Amino acid sequence: MPDESLPEFDSSMTSKSPVKKPSGNATSGPKDARRTSMADPIHGLIHFDRNDPSHNLLLAVTNTFAFQRLRRIRQMGLAEFVFPGATHSRFVHSLGAAHLMIQVIEHFNRSSAGRHLLEEFYPGTQIPLSRLLLLSVLVHDIGHTPLSHTLEDILDLQAQGLLHDEYWNRKILCEDPEMLKIWKRFDPKMGETLLKFMGDGAPKHFLAQLVSSQLDMDRMDYLQRDSHFLGVQYGRVEAGRIISSLEIAHLKDGTPVVAVREEAVPAIEHYLFGRHQAYKMALHSLDKASEALLKKVLQRFVWAKQNNIETGEAAPELFQLISNGKELTTKQFLRMDDYYLWEAINRWSCGSQDPLLAELASRMLRHNLLKFVDLSKYNWQGESIRDVTPVWEKLVAHYEKRKLSIEFCFEETAVAAKPMYQPKESREPIWVRTSRGNVVDLRDVSSFSLSVKPQTNLKHLLFVWDREALLVLIDALEEYLPSKDLASWDEEEEGLTDLPGSL
Repeated sequence: MPDESLPEFDSSMTSKSPVKKPSGNATSGPKDARRTSMADPIHGLIHFDRNDPSHNLLLAVTNTFAFQRLRRIRQMGLAEFVFPGATHSRFVHSLGAAHLMIQVIEHFNRSSAGRHLLEEFYPGTQIPLSRLLLLSVLVHDIGHTPLSHTLEDILDLQAQGLLHDEYWNRKILCEDPEMLKIWKRFDPKMGETLLKFMGDGAPKHFLAQLVSSQLDMDRMDYLQRDSHFLGVQYGRVEAGRIISSLEIAHLKDGTPVVAVREEAVPAIEHYLFGRHQAYKMALHSLDKASEALLKKVLQRFVWAKQNNIETGEAAPELFQLISNGKELTTKQFLRMDDYYLWEAINRWSCGSQDPLLAELASRMLRHNLLKFVDLSKYNWQGESIRDVTPVWEKLVAHYEKRKLSIEFCFEETAVAAKPMYQPKESREPIWVRTSRGNVVDLRDVSSFSLSVKPQTNLKHLLFVWDREALLVLIDALEEYLPSKDLASWDEEEEGLTDLPGSL
């Protein structure tokens, strides 16, 4: 595809002004610069200046197959099972994050010190820091699996060392032929330098905190975008105010950091509260029920393959990812997107010779989820239900009587929200420059209680095959917990009935 246009951009919004010679490494051209623009529901018009080499590099990357694949990967996994509007993609989120980074760079360029810093080359290269900022935030999600974090968690890819930001990003940026061709045009060291800039194989550059930290452009975009498409209000953060308050500061030992001015602390507090609410939304029981069912679908698929049972769709790349993902080539990995996964599930539902796989897949397509109980509301102490012999034996006996598989028709999980703010020991703080010129941890000046612990939002969920199995489980729990008033359980919330809004 020619560099002059991108399919996602509205050409009617693109200025036809003549090309002017680029100047230096600036990130914003003259007012009459040729621009490629897109209309975004969150940020309004997003512009890329074709007189700017860094913007042209971004546009070249967006035209690669690897980046276009992000159109077909949901930002929020299976959240649309609970919030039907949550169908936005990693593609548009990445463009939104890049737009915010452009604003950050324009803000820093207004001061001579900031402009000189961004024009500096990363050590050992001829790549300006401003270019690394823009490109790193654009490609930060390029290695996501189908359904984003949902599939990573279900398959426990962390155990294989296959997380997107630790493995697949590197594979794509350093091995994909299209990427290598682009790097050759701009700088052959670009892929490796991007990774080093973000802390892979080298100390993380302090400016990379703007890409990934407790206050970054990635979060600033997805909080606003996710809340918009979920139809909730928690993510309405003041991005413009926060960005306009950013500055380069120095700690007492001379270490440079990105800080916010003290007057922006209320906006930062609002941002943190919104992020905390977002994490709590991720614990929605129906969303976890969707994930539990998908987990069972994939486990049964692997079982059928291992037992040489025809599944109706071999999905070799997916099977390889599950069994030994490091054997996948970059090209094979990039074949997988949400469409690939859903097509496999569709074929399993109608073509599998294993009846249980067909039923599980069919339930996934019909949104006929597993029923669930949340034990955390009844002072459950965190032990596995399998260790509670009286309850577990009754459930097993019920399953055996009905010829149901306890392995593939039952799931147990404990989930907790992330903390509102992480201490210095685990993450770089949000630095604040006070009116007296000191640079301090946000915790030292905030009026918020920033020590909310995940345990306060813990859920211990049990998922069973259907309503009949759930009633057996509740009866067993009533006998085991006679002092608990389980008769007051909310049937709608605990999965005995379908939620009206759960489409």
